[in-house]
Amino acid sequence: MEDEKEKKNNQKNFEKLFQEHSDVIYRLCLYKTSNESVARDLTQETFLRLWKRISSGKGIDKPKQYIFQIARNLIIDYYKSDKAVSLDSLRAEGFDLKTEEISPESMGDVALLKKAIESLDQEFREVIYMRFVEEMKVKEIAEMLNISENLVSVRISRGRDKLIEKFK
Repeated sequence: MEDEKEKKNNQKNFEKLFQEHSDVIYRLCLYKTSNESVARDLTQETFLRLWKRISSGKGIDKPKQYIFQIARNLIIDYYKSDKAVSLDSLRAEGFDLKTEEISPESMGDVALLKKAIESLDQEFREVIYMRFVEEMKVKEIAEMLNISENLVSVRISRGRDKLIEKFK
């Protein structure tokens, strides 16, 4: 009876975490890979690994941070593997991007901004993405990255300054 109760509790915890974080993880994966299919796969794998951890009975002290770290590691693994496909090779095979919702000018601006963010050092890149793209609060970012709120604020400020310099 106790075992059944624990299973239901694990399932409820997982469902709650999935509802709260799946969209954010998907957007992170999409932002990092620029591929909807890959983003869906990485998101699915993130939550599969979370479920394995929860269902094994192992506790997770900071679930939000844990989920984000799984996704980050999967993204790194994705780029280390041979699965990454360049946009040029997709176009050569006849694949055409659908840009009906965003004007070409906006696409250029978004691409320019993304390139500028990606050119930042890792410590600034992550906090800038989380703060301005995901619109997370400083406290949430600090919890996810396991650093102080003050350090997050400093990195956001310095990262923003570096971006402003790039666009001057």
